[in-house]
Amino acid sequence: MEPTRFLLKGPTLREVQERVLLVHGRHAVIIAAERVTVGGIRGFFARQHYEVTVEVPAPESQRRAAHSGLDLNKRLGIAALLDDADDAEYEIARTAPQLSTASDGFAALMDELTFATTLPSGLPAGAGYEGGGAPSTSGPSRVSTLAVPAPLTRPGDLVLILGLGEDPVTIARLMQRLAGGGDVFTSGTVVGADRVDDRRSARAARARGVETGCSAFIAFGIDPASDAEARAADLEAIGADQIWVVVDAGRKSEDSTRWVNMVNAVVPIDAVAAIGRHFTTSPTSVESFGLPVEWMDGRVAAPPSGRRAARPGQA
Repeated sequence: MEPTRFLLKGPTLREVQERVLLVHGRHAVIIAAERVTVGGIRGFFARQHYEVTVEVPAPESQRRAAHSGLDLNKRLGIAALLDDADDAEYEIARTAPQLSTASDGFAALMDELTFATTLPSGLPAGAGYEGGGAPSTSGPSRVSTLAVPAPLTRPGDLVLILGLGEDPVTIARLMQRLAGGGDVFTSGTVVGADRVDDRRSARAARARGVETGCSAFIAFGIDPASDAEARAADLEAIGADQIWVVVDAGRKSEDSTRWVNMVNAVVPIDAVAAIGRHFTTSPTSVESFGLPVEWMDGRVAAPPSGRRAARPGQA
């Protein structure tokens, strides 16, 4: 039977990759990727998304390849395809005119538009439109229901571990040991010879993982006194497949919350690797982030898998 092809859409390449893996399984192959811009008024308010073409082998082919996985050339081909899409996005962003709400063009556009700023008659004060209200922050905590993902172990996967001081190095080495192999790289404020600081070095680390059949772990040091936005470009350029933050429960919860929130505003965090349980009287403070929490103090991890758990709020 001929393979089946599907068209999937998503706001980011990473989200589309996750959907391909979760919905169509590890045998599905991305054969094309395109960045699409939709709508807008004279260049303002345009929406962007990605469209990828996925090829799913026939059931017979999947059974034959059940234990073989993707060969080296195909894995490298997929990585190159997604890198091409990233390069195209970078080139478009670099050459596109900067749209600003402070520009004369935007002011002229606003002069031509009329917005309703009052509530319809008969609508009680304080009422909002359907679906327009702010999400409620009350209700029972969902922390206990969040599934904790295992560190990714597919060849070429990049697992980014962020934290203060040497904490990310400690957890990166622990994950490497639990995974049974893989390289540990350094980035950010962590000092080390093998570094991943940009898209090129991340691409090389990914290719090295494909060749060795292991994932790669990147220990990224954060300076809590600086703004995480200063490292936003580096974090986004690495393009990690999974992101952990290391939080020491013994530190002030306010300080931890501040830098974790700054990181989460730049890149989506998948889980918290918590340490220092025995050096604090309030270990549950790490649950306030609303993220899956895995205590790493002397733990024996569950067998790692190549599947990524859904983020909070995703099915």
